[in-house]
Amino acid sequence: MKKGVAFEWTLVCEEAFKHFKKILASPPVFRKPKNGEPLYLYLAITDEAMTAVLVREEEKAQQPIYFVSRALQGAELRYSKLERLALALLHSSRRLRQYFQSHKVVVRTDQAIRQVLQKTDLVGRMITWAVKLSQYKLQYKPRHAIKAQAMADFLVEITGDPTEAPSTRWKLHVDRASNQMFGDAGIILESPTRVVYEQSIKFEFPVSNNQAKYEALLGGLVLAKEVGATRLEVCSDSQVMTSQINGAYQARDSLLQKYLEKVKELTEQFKEVSVQHVSRKRNMQADLLSKLASTKPGAGNRSLIQGLVREPTITLHITRVGPSWMDPIIDFLESSKLPEDEKSAKTLRREAEKYAIIQGHLFKKGLSQPLLKCLHPDQTEYVLKEVHKGCCGHHIRGQSPSKKAHQSRQLLAVDDEGF
Repeated sequence: MKKGVAFEWTLVCEEAFKHFKKILASPPVFRKPKNGEPLYLYLAITDEAMTAVLVREEEKAQQPIYFVSRALQGAELRYSKLERLALALLHSSRRLRQYFQSHKVVVRTDQAIRQVLQKTDLVGRMITWAVKLSQYKLQYKPRHAIKAQAMADFLVEITGDPTEAPSTRWKLHVDRASNQMFGDAGIILESPTRVVYEQSIKFEFPVSNNQAKYEALLGGLVLAKEVGATRLEVCSDSQVMTSQINGAYQARDSLLQKYLEKVKELTEQFKEVSVQHVSRKRNMQADLLSKLASTKPGAGNRSLIQGLVREPTITLHITRVGPSWMDPIIDFLESSKLPEDEKSAKTLRREAEKYAIIQGHLFKKGLSQPLLKCLHPDQTEYVLKEVHKGCCGHHIRGQSPSKKAHQSRQLLAVDDEGF
């Protein structure tokens, strides 16, 4: 009350005073939970501290039971955010062991701790923590309402620095390292709250560079789907792969076409996915992580997840084609096989002189024209469709498709020769 100003006690003041007395009469003191009652745990971390709040729910109201908080020290300051979250859960289970052993504890969090801790290919300290936490009845649910999370955030702000405001997109960095014998892949997934999921994958099968790039991308998309990402920004230093996904380049290889279809199928499961090409310098961390896949699990490897892929995601199934006019010529050129009829054998020798086998394909030789690739009857319909109305045609008719198909076979032959 200001000096010299008359104060009048009104009905509004009376109601406010009664409400204030009700609040003072029932303070939020810690209460003992009932036997078998489910409890709820809220976690909060910063770069320097971590805290956890254990509460119980009564008539849609949360009553605090206990809280733990401590500052990170030594090597803990270099932990990733996901490791700090797991450490906060482990520290809470140690400090509140009596509650964890006699009650079902529901962990309310907006991070994918459950998906990571339940993976069998964890390495390092995370696999040790996952085994220790498996003895408790833990259940993970998304954090919809703030409620007791506000208390956890307040406690961690007192102990350390506050967390930064989260963005809206997940960021995925993928890279590969392959040779003739095996391949490796590195995946780094960063959540909007800067929690980083690292995964290194080793392929136990021969893999090409382009195939390893797509395998790394498919592994990253599966990991993003498992942790609940909805909007994704993919970064890769492979210009070929990013251009094929964005439609700038055409995937001509049949195997890469299957990979491209699989990538589009997975991206449709997200609300938004953008793929961009970045320089190798910006993708350096994923490149280093891909090289870690060849090391032994746990031997100086700081990757949280280290996977092993024994079979490729996409395989081409070779179908048996029917007999054609090319079979006798190919049999003669490869194994000198002739028919029993002398007249037919003589005709086949004379006809086979016009053909040659190059890299497993049959070509027809000519005097003043390039090699013509011989097509199986099952392939002719596809070629005619492409010539007439596909990427090579403009809806021509009459004798023009035949002439243009002849020219297209010349171009295919030039491509197979490597020019």
